[in-house]
Amino acid sequence: MKLHKLAAIILATAPAILAAPAAAQGDFPNKQLRILVGFPAGGSTDVLARVLSQETRKALGQDMLVINKGGAAGSLAISELISAPADGYTIAITPSSVLTVAHHFQSVRPDMLESTDGLLMAARQRAGVMISSKSPLRSFKDFVNEAKANPGKLSIGMIGAGTTGAILLKAVLMQDNLDVNLVPLNGDAPVTNAVLAQHVTAGMGSAAAFSEHIRAGTMRLLASGEATRIDVAPDVPSFMEMGYPYKGNAIQYLLAPKGLPPAVRQKLITVFADAMKSPAYIEIAKKNELYDPTVLTGADLDTYLIQDRAEIATLIEKLGLGKK
Repeated sequence: MKLHKLAAIILATAPAILAAPAAAQGDFPNKQLRILVGFPAGGSTDVLARVLSQETRKALGQDMLVINKGGAAGSLAISELISAPADGYTIAITPSSVLTVAHHFQSVRPDMLESTDGLLMAARQRAGVMISSKSPLRSFKDFVNEAKANPGKLSIGMIGAGTTGAILLKAVLMQDNLDVNLVPLNGDAPVTNAVLAQHVTAGMGSAAAFSEHIRAGTMRLLASGEATRIDVAPDVPSFMEMGYPYKGNAIQYLLAPKGLPPAVRQKLITVFADAMKSPAYIEIAKKNELYDPTVLTGADLDTYLIQDRAEIATLIEKLGLGKK
């Protein structure tokens, strides 16, 4: 008799138990969200995270706390993301190179793409080589000539070792057989500060970090790391224009732990996509040379990232770079 009563109780409560996760997803979000940034405040990734957290607040009905967790060229933040519950309350924004490049140079897991769910592309990560306006070097050709005349005397600050920009830079220097000291730094802001203080001869960093300094006249751009020139310095050629067959493909994108519930995933994609159409976001993105109207989500985003990872791996092998 008792067993019959227990069975009846289980059957009566089962629908409510099964409906609980669905109801929770339907109420998403019902508490504060976190967005992880793998670099210090002030860099391109941080700038995007902060404007997006503001522009999504109304649609989500919750605050989104920006957490800067720098280290390992952005990989520490992604490692924390992978360990977080797949409930939508912890997400991240990152340059794609953190997941497609970093494992070739650092002791981080190589399957970070497979261990996360990409949401959507947020921006184009444009990069270039910049120098203090106090420097007598006026062009990248000047830099090359100076490096040839003084082997081992010049230096370039860069964002860690495992980034697309770092690989691009190494490929260019190897093509000219230049002996230049490469100085890995923890993010855009440290690279920019080192260049301004002339602690390094030049820097390889994102346009988001150097654009305002070029407008202010405190920096000069020596080369664009993209296939095209960068708007803030339209007279400065790209590496490809100068005969170096290399270009950056990095994007900034939003991602979550693997296994995000479909309804939660779609809500985040919709809310962020709408936020990226806002005047505030477009203004910030354009000002920082990050804006790109391209929409990449779902399978299209996955395909882009997997292809970029494969192309980078081929280049790294060709150049003999990576972990020894």
